[in-house]
Amino acid sequence: MEIRQLVLGAPEFAGRRVLVTLAPPLGERDPRYPLRGREGLLECMAGLFHSGGGGKLIVLHGLGGSGKTALVLEAITRTQGCCPACRRTVWWIDARQEEGLLAGLRAVARQAGLQSDRAWGGDAADVLWSQLNVLTQGWLLVLDGLDDTALLDGPGSLASGTGWIRPQACPTGVVIVTTRNGGDPSWGSGALFLPVRSLHADRAAEVLLDHTGDAAGSPADARELARRLGGLPLALHVAGSYLAEVMGMPDAFKGPQTPDSFAAYVRAMEAGSAPADARQALAETWRLSIELMRRRGFTGTDSLLEALAAFSDAPIPHTLLLRPAPLGAAVHALAGISGPVLWRMLKELAALGLLDLVSSSEAPENVVAVRLHPLIRDLSRTAAALPAAVRLMSAALALEELGSPEDPERWVAWQALTPHVLELADQVAACAEMDASTKLVSAGLATMAARHLQALGLFEQARGRYEAVLAVRRALQGDEHPATLDCRHLLSSALHDLGDLPLARAGYQAVWEISCRVRGEEHTDTLTARHELGRVLHDQGRLEEAHEHLAYVREASGRLNGPRHPYTLTARHEAARVLHDRGCLAEARAEYEAILAIRREELGAAHAGTLTAQHNLAAVLHDQGRLEQALEGYREALAGRRRVLGDRHPRTLQTQYKAAHVLRDLGDHAGAVELMTVTLRASVMVLGVSHPQTVRAADILRVWGADPAPAVGT
Repeated sequence: MEIRQLVLGAPEFAGRRVLVTLAPPLGERDPRYPLRGREGLLECMAGLFHSGGGGKLIVLHGLGGSGKTALVLEAITRTQGCCPACRRTVWWIDARQEEGLLAGLRAVARQAGLQSDRAWGGDAADVLWSQLNVLTQGWLLVLDGLDDTALLDGPGSLASGTGWIRPQACPTGVVIVTTRNGGDPSWGSGALFLPVRSLHADRAAEVLLDHTGDAAGSPADARELARRLGGLPLALHVAGSYLAEVMGMPDAFKGPQTPDSFAAYVRAMEAGSAPADARQALAETWRLSIELMRRRGFTGTDSLLEALAAFSDAPIPHTLLLRPAPLGAAVHALAGISGPVLWRMLKELAALGLLDLVSSSEAPENVVAVRLHPLIRDLSRTAAALPAAVRLMSAALALEELGSPEDPERWVAWQALTPHVLELADQVAACAEMDASTKLVSAGLATMAARHLQALGLFEQARGRYEAVLAVRRALQGDEHPATLDCRHLLSSALHDLGDLPLARAGYQAVWEISCRVRGEEHTDTLTARHELGRVLHDQGRLEEAHEHLAYVREASGRLNGPRHPYTLTARHEAARVLHDRGCLAEARAEYEAILAIRREELGAAHAGTLTAQHNLAAVLHDQGRLEQALEGYREALAGRRRVLGDRHPRTLQTQYKAAHVLRDLGDHAGAVELMTVTLRASVMVLGVSHPQTVRAADILRVWGADPAPAVGT
């Protein structure tokens, strides 16, 4: 490969002479640190060098710091001396500024054979390409760091092939541009786009380990830091170099908070005290990208990024969260934005590498979410944007299509939104200056997310969220406010699901007593609290007290709402459970059969309430000795719960537990042990080893002569 270097005069710009060099900056390539994770791109570029580019402008685009320049330097180095067909004269122009670009193009024209500076006039672009067109030897022209495509228009237009760059006009040359700006239509149809993305975790971890070896921690720790840095090569290099320097530093020069390992660096980043270099490495990229968007007519880009940065490090379902009307109402700088403009803005930000457009695995052609680069999120996150983000989330959760957080048919959307709701709640709670209104709205959103967690069977997570919301409600609204009572009720339900019956009973008792006083004895919420109190008393074996509460609720709800109302049926169902436990099997069976018929008719066979009635009817049939009928009932309930709730939901495990007992009583010992072992293993994973349901399953296996230890993990 022939590489020419020449420093020469150029036209004066603003009264000064511009000096340029056309030599590739090969000194920036450090052989100690291999280029990781770019094999596919390097192979593609080698093919393009060999073929001459096919008359295409090769556009390497990606976030600043993604390694575009390093990639081109590596491609040049690899083709030097190893592939005669790929050897080319190389011209390298630093294209970040217009004056350097134009001076460089003039120098290229001179090195390509232009005899006189006087020929470099108003038709300079035509002159340049007339010189390049007559070259017989292959050449490579690199324009490095060109973000503003308008600089390439010159006297004509880049897209039309009449600007400064016209690769389709010369079969012997290859033109490569590195840019942050891959989404500008001004590149035209003659451009071949090669995105340079952040590295995947394993390859990104290798970049860190290249700097530190194994002295800074395990490969797993390196992967976690690489993930936190978003796989951005520049940030990885900065962090790796920093850690390598710290590890070689005398202890006397290290401060107590100086991160000296991958894990310590992650902790420092989470605490906001990481070394500034990695953050500064991206700050200028962020600023320049925002300025470029502004020049292209997109105002409010920084405000949009700030709102997105308030959400979690997870795909952001923009079709739910970024609808134009709520977005314009929540973010002042985006007031009146239309759907097409918003969509173009997101695509432009993706082209600049500031965010990714994430496709659904089920519908790969339909983009359903966006995801911010982690460091961009860090740079854009401000407490001032939290109220707008909370308003956006509030509008999303109010959408009719989202439905109830307990509805399994809507769980896909709720699972997409829940991490963002919880992240917002944590940020709002940590912001001492946050206004009370935003705190209360955020608390309401967190309650809905916690309800979804509880519906998924994640009872401990739901409990923690309810406790956090309850603290906010009590501080801002008092113990007797309806919202406070509702939250305390939900907390008690999570405690009940976790098997903590004393705390659940105390919570329901308090809610019922306060609600009687402030709402009235027959208010719907008062009756609901009393109903749940009856359920806990039942589970504690206090059947007479439970019957008293449940009978009152059933009578009152029937009188107020009618005999087929869901509240009435739920109370009737719980009363039937008491009858069952008191040994009144015939009466309990008749009640369950009547309830099941109504629920199938009004709710459908797959509804959670229908499946619960079917489960409890099977339990009565089992106790009546009708084993085949009981097994069939459990199998139908189990199939429904698996389909609706999933294999590991606590209610699914409860049905499996009961079905295993029926198998045992039918003489299928091996089948019973196998099903109970599967149930125990899942219960340990979902509920923990100390949950009553887990303990019962382990005890039963011991009684049956089986060892529960392998399922428990001991």
